[in-house]
Amino acid sequence: MGKLTQLLFADKSESITEPRDGIPHVWVDVCGILGQRYLLIQGWAFHPAYESVNFRLVSMVGDAGDNEKAAANSVLYTLRTTRLDVNKQFGFQGAVRRWGYSLLLECPEGVEIDHTQLRLSVEAGRDRKLAELKPFEPLAGGALFGHCATWNAEEKQKLFNLLRTVMGSKVYEIEGFPHMQEGQLRAHVNWHWDNVLAVPGRGVFLAGWLLDGQKELASMVLRSSDGCYSSELLDRSVRYARQDVLDAFPGTAPADYKAGLYAWIPMPHLMERSALEIVMLTKQGAVTILPLQQRIVREDITLASQQILVNFNVRARDYQKVMREHVGPALAALWENRQSLLGEPEVEVVQFGAPIEAPKRSVIVPLYGRYDFLLHQVAQFTSDKDFAETELIYVLDDPRLYEAFMPFCHDTAALFPVSFKVVYAGRNLGYAGANNLGARYATSDQLVLLNSDIIPSEGGWLSRIEHKATDLESVGVVAPKLVYDDGTIQHLGMSFSRSAEYGQLWLNEHPGKGKPEWLVSPETVEEAPAVTGACMFISKALYESVGGLDETYVLGDFEDSDLCLKLRKAGYRHYVLGDEKLYHLERQSQNLFENHDWKFKITLYNAWQHTERWGALIEELVA
Repeated sequence: MGKLTQLLFADKSESITEPRDGIPHVWVDVCGILGQRYLLIQGWAFHPAYESVNFRLVSMVGDAGDNEKAAANSVLYTLRTTRLDVNKQFGFQGAVRRWGYSLLLECPEGVEIDHTQLRLSVEAGRDRKLAELKPFEPLAGGALFGHCATWNAEEKQKLFNLLRTVMGSKVYEIEGFPHMQEGQLRAHVNWHWDNVLAVPGRGVFLAGWLLDGQKELASMVLRSSDGCYSSELLDRSVRYARQDVLDAFPGTAPADYKAGLYAWIPMPHLMERSALEIVMLTKQGAVTILPLQQRIVREDITLASQQILVNFNVRARDYQKVMREHVGPALAALWENRQSLLGEPEVEVVQFGAPIEAPKRSVIVPLYGRYDFLLHQVAQFTSDKDFAETELIYVLDDPRLYEAFMPFCHDTAALFPVSFKVVYAGRNLGYAGANNLGARYATSDQLVLLNSDIIPSEGGWLSRIEHKATDLESVGVVAPKLVYDDGTIQHLGMSFSRSAEYGQLWLNEHPGKGKPEWLVSPETVEEAPAVTGACMFISKALYESVGGLDETYVLGDFEDSDLCLKLRKAGYRHYVLGDEKLYHLERQSQNLFENHDWKFKITLYNAWQHTERWGALIEELVA
């Protein structure tokens, strides 16, 4: 982007009475004013004996103008560029040197500039030359690159980057950029946007492809209808291969050109009513402004999450950087702002069977992907006396199932005399949101969070676990042993391990998982760093004191360990009862998920978020 040079300041009482007028050759082409307070000086300068020269702007003092002092309170930005015409004029052979210069100066507000009182000092070693400046005239956008015929594309890009660095979004407000129609621009550059997902107050996720094989574009930004600009997209978007695009436009880009593009674009001032435009500026100084049809995510955050993740390559070397700068912030914006985006749900509550008066506990079971496990659980609970004092709450978290699910519940209630109620929000809330909704409608002081694929090995397990928990110290969460249907261990508490494959992320680990139950002799009561959310006992007051399960995790990973770590931080301890066993058909409750690639990426995102939040505490726990 060029060299940043602080102007040398002379004391006001100091003057240089004998300026040395030496060998440097200097020419000033342009002296322009941009945005009423930025000075742009362009031309060429060289010294036969030095490869580089330095620049200062000095103010001439005295009636005769024969004394000078450094211009104060300013920063001079310097960009050197090629000038093939200078090479030819002076007969330079061999490598092309950067004789051209662009100097950008921000003037103090309200200060008038008189070019007759300024000189450009060009210095090399002990030699220097003072060059007179031309009158500073307002510089139109179309003239910015007008004298740059011998510059290469990279240098034109650097000039615009320099202007944007100094002027910020004001660079797009420079008057006089010639307008280029969309059809004219598409003769050189092509593009298509698959998704424009807007989150008011947070930003925009843009995905599609951009084909600019000849590097015609100097800048591409978003602009809202209230005049706010985004950061630059060309140098901070994620690019990936799109062979289909190259095949559709043969010969327009190198074979290794990455046409695919996606980016999270922070726009904290974006309002819901704001329209969006995309502003494209070419290196010839022409601008094209086109409307963008954004979609404000409201009803299906899960679908929007899939659209964000579809092109995320978790095997790429820079995947953590992409996660940190694009995927992570985009998903966080969706899920953290879910309530403000969607508003409060209209909750439907349907009671099946007579409600339990003053229940001892509330068992909350979220349902997603399939609902037939409800029948198996209710069949088991029928013979368990504990359920005569248990409020059983099923939270339907999958709108696709609603029409078939409600008649199924009526049929199940007719078969088995177990009281249960269904809570339905009308949309997908995710695992954490579904449990939190169930807790809101629970009437007992004690909660049991239970997966739909958990089946008890015998009756009375609820009251036994509650009784044993009363003797434990500083109780946070209590959980039983969970066993797969093949007799191997699924859960005896959770710990944490680093993933060497995925950048040392902390992953949840289940010690003893997969071992035959008869080979493992767990303690009757054992403390653990965390326990699984598949079956956890916790008081409602404690659950609510830490905000329940964190809904910024997506769908169903790491919320349980996050809850345990929040409680750990508050001084509570977690226990596993090795002599209480339930069966867990793990992940079968979600086996209708047809896109396993997207689910894995969600898990990786949750692991990244979990590590960012709890890495330091986990280090202490596993030390």
